[in-house]
Amino acid sequence: MNLKVNKVNVDKAFLVNKYLPANYADAFECIAPISNHVTPDHLQVAFWGSEKSWIKALFKLRNMLVKPFGLKTSRKEDTGSIAACIEKGTSHHIASVSDRSPNETILLLDDKHLKAYVSISIAEAEDDLKRVTVCTIVHFHNWFGYLYFYSIELFHSIVVRSMLKRLIRANLKKS
Repeated sequence: MNLKVNKVNVDKAFLVNKYLPANYADAFECIAPISNHVTPDHLQVAFWGSEKSWIKALFKLRNMLVKPFGLKTSRKEDTGSIAACIEKGTSHHIASVSDRSPNETILLLDDKHLKAYVSISIAEAEDDLKRVTVCTIVHFHNWFGYLYFYSIELFHSIVVRSMLKRLIRANLKKS
């Protein structure tokens, strides 16, 4: 199945709207045949564990570049502990669940330079399809937040689109 990811406006019905206005906000959606048993929690876990090798390389480079500035970095074992954080609604050293509903789960990534909310929601679409949306809301704490985020903004869009497609493929209905 050829999946198409589109950039869209942040839907007014999303929980993540309570974190607006922000310094940066985007939303990407994909419409696909997702099972009714798939939840936003499942998709958050798949999202954070769906890295391709080139994405892993980008995160490894990012971690190497920001470590001298004292920013939080991820570790290899983080995928499992992030999954537990999402499923139990607890905190993790780089993330915590800030809000959730049956249709949306919001993960908070908070560091000294910025605070980012990553929302994944599922909504009904036409023809028994689901609309899966990933929203990113960013609040900068200081000038370094601006510098950091706008230096990675292009990569952010590419990575989010790729990870969204990958998590959708992993959760397609078995025909």
